[in-house]
Amino acid sequence: MELGLACSVCGHLNQLRAVSCDRCAAVLAPQPIAPSAVLPGMGAHPAVSASSPPRGVTAISTAPAAPVPGAQPQPSVAPSKPPATVISAAQQASAAPAAQPRFNAVTGAPLDAMQGKPAAKTMFFGALQQQHVVPRLVVIKGEGGDGVTYHLSATNHVVGRSTGEIRFNEDFFLSPEHALFSVQGNRLFAKDLGSINGVFVRIKSPVPLDHGDCFLVGEQLLRLDSAPFNEPGPDSNHTYSYTSPRPDARFRVVQLLAGGGEGRIVSAQGTTLTLGREANHMNFPQDRFISGRHARLDSASDSHHIILTDTGSRNGTFVRIKGAVELFHGDYIFIGQQLLRVEIS
Repeated sequence: MELGLACSVCGHLNQLRAVSCDRCAAVLAPQPIAPSAVLPGMGAHPAVSASSPPRGVTAISTAPAAPVPGAQPQPSVAPSKPPATVISAAQQASAAPAAQPRFNAVTGAPLDAMQGKPAAKTMFFGALQQQHVVPRLVVIKGEGGDGVTYHLSATNHVVGRSTGEIRFNEDFFLSPEHALFSVQGNRLFAKDLGSINGVFVRIKSPVPLDHGDCFLVGEQLLRLDSAPFNEPGPDSNHTYSYTSPRPDARFRVVQLLAGGGEGRIVSAQGTTLTLGREANHMNFPQDRFISGRHARLDSASDSHHIILTDTGSRNGTFVRIKGAVELFHGDYIFIGQQLLRVEIS
């Protein structure tokens, strides 16, 4: 008869001292053997009688001993402890629980580490999306770094120079009550409260403009003029006025100067007008915040709108909002002289 350890996976017989199976490399863990399998009859032995103690075990008698002739009588002493119950080795072996394997026969992982550990609970994916989000406004400093952060934890927040929850007391380009930021769920909206200088949002894609809309390029405040020219004609005396030749352009860009009044007016070349620091239709060589090729205006062929596009500028192009607009994560806003970044995450 050949002795060895049988693999629980493939059944291959390995040496007694083997740790893993020679055929499938599974970890060998010998299964516990019941005592009845080694010594028949040990699992179902007859009950032990109190009068006949099992062999090899000395019984303790509690009856008084018979008097010996000629011996002095001894005082009886009460036992201090009750007699111990005698349990045979066979009874102990049958009462002990079977030993459990400590290692997984296939993977070899310890089983003790898995016992007593609570099962992991599966979370719903939707719970991550239902967490409350608090939008924030981050002030951008002159060097481009982050300044003060305002957490919009309430429903409405007013920004102004002297009124509201967010104040910039030293910014005289802000109206006393300038803009309103409203939080609805996880969404953020901005509204101009009738301020003098307005609220500007940086564009991320081409946007349509109407006649009279204002936009920022560097430090230049510009206005779109797309109204048609008046037809020339004589006065009541049938006299014509001297004028310059009228350009064949659909729209114009007007520079708005500090203190009021208009500066340069540049007409589009056909249906396009480019803006930048140099080599454009409208150049601002002294403006250090304007890129070489900053923005472009194009007349839409299917509507009366003029399309404004940022052509990869460093500081961006901003459009003055009309009414309430929704803001998104990463948007930039100009109010007064304050540049703010929106964070919704």
